[in-house]
Amino acid sequence: MRLLSRLLGVAPPEPGARSPRRWAAWLKAALLVALVVAAVSVRLLRPVSVRAHTVDRGPVVREVFGRGTLESRREVQLGFDLVGRVADLLVDEGDRVKLGQVLGHLAPEQFSADVRTATSAVSAARAAIARLAADEKRAAATLVFAESEALRNRTLATRGVVSTRDLDLVEQQLALARAEVERVRASREEAQRMIAVASGTADARSATAGRAVLVSPFDGVVVRRSRDPGDTVTVGTTVLRVVATDTLWSRAWIDESALPSLGEGQPVRVRLAASGPATAAGKVDRIGREVDRQTHELLVDVVLDRAPARAAMGQRADVWIEVERRPDAVRVPVGFVAREGARAWCFVGRDGRIRRVPVELGLAGGDLVEVSSGLAVGDVVLASNEPAERLPEGRRFQAAAP
Repeated sequence: MRLLSRLLGVAPPEPGARSPRRWAAWLKAALLVALVVAAVSVRLLRPVSVRAHTVDRGPVVREVFGRGTLESRREVQLGFDLVGRVADLLVDEGDRVKLGQVLGHLAPEQFSADVRTATSAVSAARAAIARLAADEKRAAATLVFAESEALRNRTLATRGVVSTRDLDLVEQQLALARAEVERVRASREEAQRMIAVASGTADARSATAGRAVLVSPFDGVVVRRSRDPGDTVTVGTTVLRVVATDTLWSRAWIDESALPSLGEGQPVRVRLAASGPATAAGKVDRIGREVDRQTHELLVDVVLDRAPARAAMGQRADVWIEVERRPDAVRVPVGFVAREGARAWCFVGRDGRIRRVPVELGLAGGDLVEVSSGLAVGDVVLASNEPAERLPEGRRFQAAAP
């Protein structure tokens, strides 16, 4: 009684004392101490609420993270290589196009007039050929007559019937007939060459008129339209920007420290900003060989295995490159591992109580870490429900419902 009085700080009533007030104060203090002792005992004996995880086997993957943008492997700035006025554009931004599809035209008036002029020149040259063919027949007939007259006059001249002067005139007529035939033949050859020239000019004009048509060079999608019908364009003016959607890649910036671990063909996960948590598969295609002097990052090109159903060029793309993998490792979540300097341990449930077990760790990847020693498959590791709170060893525990 005296020990309890000292703990309570209240003098016990004297033997034989009959003061009700002193007895009541003493009993209240004793009851308070009893309640405190009971509360502490209950707290120490009550199981600790914990999170639990069963150690298993599975892959542990170390990944390198980078952030970039979605791009196309092929992109073209389409425009006319002529000066003219845009007559029409048959597509707009976001439209899908096919290889060889007509996308727009320049105003055809001037080009059509040039084609008609060149075609008329071909027709005129062919008409000249027909006229020269008739002239050639006439010259050939004249030559035949002149040759027969010359032969007859030579025979008569040997008999003295025809004078020398008449024979000279006949010979002169023969020479003129031969010259006329040569002239007509030369004119006909020149007309043939003129047909070739006129045909080439007509083909050139037709080709020029063909250049007034804008055609898609591949299957893709129009991402930018910078001109409208009625605008005047010159050579080199961009009218449409078209990108191919058959092969897309992400150009991601990766920290330079990861360069020794990177290799072409490594598997990759890509998450587009508009796709939520879903990721697309791909592989490393090219690794840059120059590091940015300011950010100390290098550019890595990642090819997607399959193009997303809806994607926009330039949208943000998060990239995880797999650089190392343990396919069958004993593993636990990182949140169940405690560290202190170079040492690591896990709290394990054994015989219904919390035990601290030192562990050796291997490959760490994402939310999982490989346990080289200290744990076995089937062990139950524990962690506090409160962040950074250490579990008391030796206490009983109760796993919280997931």
